Amino acid sequence: MSHTTTVDNTVQTQAIPPEILEEIQTFETESRRLLSGEIVSDLFKPFRLQYGIYGQRQPGVQMVRIKIPFGGITANQLRRVAELADRYATGVGHVTTRQDIQLHFVELKDVPTMMRGLAEVGLTTREACANTVRNVTGCHLAGVCPGEVFDITPYAKTVAYHLLRNPLNQSLPRKFKIAFSGCKTDCALTPIHDIGLLAARREDGTIGFRMVAGGGLGSAPRIAQVLREFTPMEELIPSIEAVIKVFDTLGNRKNRNKARMKFVIEKLGFAEFKRRWEQAYTAMGCARPTSEPLKLLQHRDEPIPLIMPTSPAGKTKPAEGNGHVNGAHHETPFEMWSRTNVVQQKQAGYVSAVIKLFMGDLTSSQMLLVAALADRYSNGNIRTTINQNMIIRWIPESSVGPLYEELASQGLSDPGAELVEDIIACPGTDTCGLGITSSKGLARALAEVFPAGRVPADLRDVSVKISGCHNSCAQHHIATIGLHGVGKRIGEHTAPFYELHLGGKVNGTAKIGQLVVKLPAKAVSAAITHLIEVYRRDRKPGEGLPAFIDRVGKNALKDELIPYTIVPTFADDPGFYYDWEGEEEFVLEDLGPGECAGGALEMIENGILEADQELYQAKLLADNHQYSVSVNKSYRAVLAAAKALLVTEGLEPSSDAETFQEFDVRIADKGVVPATYRQLSRQVGDLGPKDTTAASALEKMTFAKGFVDACRMATDSMGKDLKLGSAHDIKPVPQQAAEIKPAASVPTGAPVYDLRGVACPLNYVKTKLKLEMMDSGDRLEVWLDAGEPIKNVPMSLKNDGHKVLLQEALEPQAEHFRVLVEKVE
Repeated sequence: MSHTTTVDNTVQTQAIPPEILEEIQTFETESRRLLSGEIVSDLFKPFRLQYGIYGQRQPGVQMVRIKIPFGGITANQLRRVAELADRYATGVGHVTTRQDIQLHFVELKDVPTMMRGLAEVGLTTREACANTVRNVTGCHLAGVCPGEVFDITPYAKTVAYHLLRNPLNQSLPRKFKIAFSGCKTDCALTPIHDIGLLAARREDGTIGFRMVAGGGLGSAPRIAQVLREFTPMEELIPSIEAVIKVFDTLGNRKNRNKARMKFVIEKLGFAEFKRRWEQAYTAMGCARPTSEPLKLLQHRDEPIPLIMPTSPAGKTKPAEGNGHVNGAHHETPFEMWSRTNVVQQKQAGYVSAVIKLFMGDLTSSQMLLVAALADRYSNGNIRTTINQNMIIRWIPESSVGPLYEELASQGLSDPGAELVEDIIACPGTDTCGLGITSSKGLARALAEVFPAGRVPADLRDVSVKISGCHNSCAQHHIATIGLHGVGKRIGEHTAPFYELHLGGKVNGTAKIGQLVVKLPAKAVSAAITHLIEVYRRDRKPGEGLPAFIDRVGKNALKDELIPYTIVPTFADDPGFYYDWEGEEEFVLEDLGPGECAGGALEMIENGILEADQELYQAKLLADNHQYSVSVNKSYRAVLAAAKALLVTEGLEPSSDAETFQEFDVRIADKGVVPATYRQLSRQVGDLGPKDTTAASALEKMTFAKGFVDACRMATDSMGKDLKLGSAHDIKPVPQQAAEIKPAASVPTGAPVYDLRGVACPLNYVKTKLKLEMMDSGDRLEVWLDAGEPIKNVPMSLKNDGHKVLLQEALEPQAEHFRVLVEKVE
């Protein structure tokens, strides 16, 4: 029988703090200017992202990402989210792998109203996107987990709110992620974060955190390394700030694909990175003594009183077991749900119930039900999980049965929460502009392979994660079975494919899964079914699938799966050329070869645009009295414009100091910009937090605007020859001698220009500049990487009128090529 108590969906609100109200009003003003055509979308985009508003692949609508630190949300807050979802979105919310809640298909004109509605209940979208510290995540069982060292909740909350709107966090080279875990199971996946903090306790009882740094997934996954074996609580925030400071200083701001902190560590080496961190930490220590105690923000999460007895016979006590069901047809739906979704707390008499959300989605009516149940059976608190579910904690054991009945009434009683059948999938092509394949469609197809609540016990330690592109939003690299979407051209058609990664994990020794094979989307279910059959056929006694994958290895498993990689022709079976649940033939946009010059021009244009965007935000920040952050934006504008012009010299400096130094020598000293902007590094100076007055912010902004305008004028008359102003009348600056290497074998007689490891379009720009220093008829041997470089650079040189006399591989593996070019005036 269902519970029929009247539900009160009234939302309790509070006054919005003046500074947050002003922030929202600024967004409203700028969004109106965009909609009226006063400003262009490219200028508005980074400002919008800073506020947590993300463009969708569908034009004219936005995704609103609500930040939920450590996943903690109250019933009252969830009611407001439901109300906003119904009124301004699709009536559906999506819980993400960072414990945020997203609302899709929101019109820009409605976003400020939604922001006010969220602020009235203590929620925000601020810095949920963009190059900032993203949502700080934490284990959803923190405070109730039997195996935890201590409750990480107040520490995660303190760090999250310390960094929110912090000037240090407003203009990082790329996004930055932090996670807290309370036990060795590491539910929050600390090894894949920029900073991961794992609860630790010394022998004397002192608590702190084991701190790791440099993790991340995406197209180049990395496991974090130990920065501090033990971080005392009073040193937690300065330790985190010092890492962010090093990243802010050394991160690659030019190449978005190399901008995460893991690449800083890769370039410096971890020992040098740690030394830089220690320097930054020591420098900050003068202003922040290590003896200062950490001032924690508390999170009220008191249990409701228990009414004895706690475990009445039969119906309401969660079933015991290890996941294996003997005679599964005798297990009732409630018993199955209790076995898989109910967790015993460390506090006697209480349990936590995980609500399984299919791929993280729930309707507004379901949100209202969850809020009501949290109030009725618990203390009004809810948490989102990194596996895209929700959990109600502090439930008396005697209330489990009635709770289940009410969840079942709204379709929220699916078993298998946080287990293998709880497949993680990003939005993919449903809404994401970067999505290549329908990850949600594939997840629905795999539900037949992993039926909820009925997956045998031998797969209980297995995870399945699906990303619609290589960016790994679903964290496919750390899954036992991980998949990410790609496209593959077959004849005149393109088919959706998935790269299959096997053996990833985080608990214990973290490991990135190995890429085993590429599978057509429509063959994935059959291939995984066969993989499980092979495991059961060849496993050793007691061996789980993760251990089996490690033992058997990539090559043997690839041989087993090769038959599933075969794709029929479009004429034989066009279904392979449609994505899961797709109604039209799969299409993947591709850029043709020979566009290196255009690519270089685009890099320059993007650099100037970035500078304009930084100036735009600098003014808005100054108008809102945020002077220190405004000054930082002015500095970034100067840096972006300087880097844009250095593209014409084939340079992509890796540090701010190198950028200013090269700009002085190669651009300013040639008269490309007015003499006012010579010795740029001296003029720009240190634009740190010390410059906090309105006057200094205006001074820096005025200088930056003048500089950006000068750089723009220098590029206005530039064509594909990439010549700036009167630069062609000036003797070219010789390239570094180290870049020229003698030919390795079968000499052509021409000097060798080794551009292995240099990406497009800078490899083309460097070659072009080298040829400009040569006479007509001279020859140059250029060494290039396989892939885009060898496909694009020779074609671009031919388009410039030069002769390509030779093009061949440097080694049998064909990983590098050499091209012999003859200059033609």
